[in-house]
Amino acid sequence: MKRLYLYIGLLFLSPLSYAQDVLSLFSTEGENAQKSSLELFNRYTDPLVESYKWAIGMGWNHTARPHRPIGFDLSFGSAIVFIPSSKFHYTVDDIENVRIIKGNEKIPTFFGTNTTESVIGVKNDDGTEAIMPATKGVDIPIAALPYLKFGLGIYKNTEIMGRVFPKVEYNGIILQMWGAGLKHNLIQWFFKEKSPFDLSIFGGYTQTEGNYPLEQSSVSPVNDPGNLTFLTRGGDFELIMSKTLPLLTIYVNSGFIYSKNTTKLNGDYRLVQDETKTLNLPEDRIVEESELRSWKFGGGVMLKFGLVFLNGDYTFSNYHQINVGMGLTLK
Repeated sequence: MKRLYLYIGLLFLSPLSYAQDVLSLFSTEGENAQKSSLELFNRYTDPLVESYKWAIGMGWNHTARPHRPIGFDLSFGSAIVFIPSSKFHYTVDDIENVRIIKGNEKIPTFFGTNTTESVIGVKNDDGTEAIMPATKGVDIPIAALPYLKFGLGIYKNTEIMGRVFPKVEYNGIILQMWGAGLKHNLIQWFFKEKSPFDLSIFGGYTQTEGNYPLEQSSVSPVNDPGNLTFLTRGGDFELIMSKTLPLLTIYVNSGFIYSKNTTKLNGDYRLVQDETKTLNLPEDRIVEESELRSWKFGGGVMLKFGLVFLNGDYTFSNYHQINVGMGLTLK
């Protein structure tokens, strides 16, 4: 089973295994210049951060009907977020004291092209200018969050749910995730006999942790480039309605997602040429903190063949999102 986790992890992590020189963005001096550096960093990583803030709220449900007591399902799936083309690059025109010295004015984000010759200039607080190469992307259009999920029926049309993706490492990239949820059928309180459809309420919590190795700064080399680590966590609250037919279940959902991401740099950022100086980072090394609060709407289908099922759904939001899964179920 551990080897299976590793193969699945390699499938999703190998496209991200290109280290990026983001440390050079912090080769500036002064408090105001640090704000400019943080803004450049945030614009570069924004699509990655946003994709995971959305992904942790996906993939919980493929039907509104909870399991009967002791009924269960076990499945493997993945939330897949498609990155809009507008998120493949960013500009610096509206960042104070930042300019493009040469090259294309559209700078790649994390998901953008991995080839760029642009050079960025940031004005230091003493009036000098820090010059750095533009960041490059990994040149892929999607972000994925795989998971293993289970559900267990308990009492009064209520189901407890959990999901996990065990810690997997590839070329220094680490990804792990866990979550827990509860689903309860509301329709039972309105229909004394069998209802024509199912209507349930769901609440869940998910936490994802990641680690990404950093490339040595080409402008201001440091003792240890270290890693970028992120922690994304949040809740998903849904109202799900479904109609079960022979071999087919159709479901729709509406809900609210809240998630928060914290990104931190961990390394020894004393400069090689002068260890009394460091990169222009915040003291706590936290370079990004953001929240997502948004309504979401979606729908999908589940195909069932005996104990085996396949499901797929789409979530409407600022990003195109799909979730796919397959597994075993016993009502």
